[in-house]
Amino acid sequence: MTDKEQKRYNSMLTTFTKRAVFAILVLTLIDLQLSYILAFLGKEQIAENLSSTIATVIIGVMIGYFMKALFETFFEKREERLNKELKNTEDISNG
Repeated sequence: MTDKEQKRYNSMLTTFTKRAVFAILVLTLIDLQLSYILAFLGKEQIAENLSSTIATVIIGVMIGYFMKALFETFFEKREERLNKELKNTEDISNG
């Protein structure tokens, strides 16, 4: 796989992850509103269970996504820093 193909793949994967997390967030927020409709219709127990499950899903997905983004950024910056240090070392030894 060439460098250009690798960058395109990484970009597509990042975009896909962002879109997937956004879709999950929107759908769970809509489902959360539906639990209020159930409570209004007199199904309080179902609405309570549904709300707690949805909140757990939202928290789990968001924490997972934030951790992924944090580690990706950390390792990208680390790699940039190491490449910069390597380039500086090569420049010093050549120059």
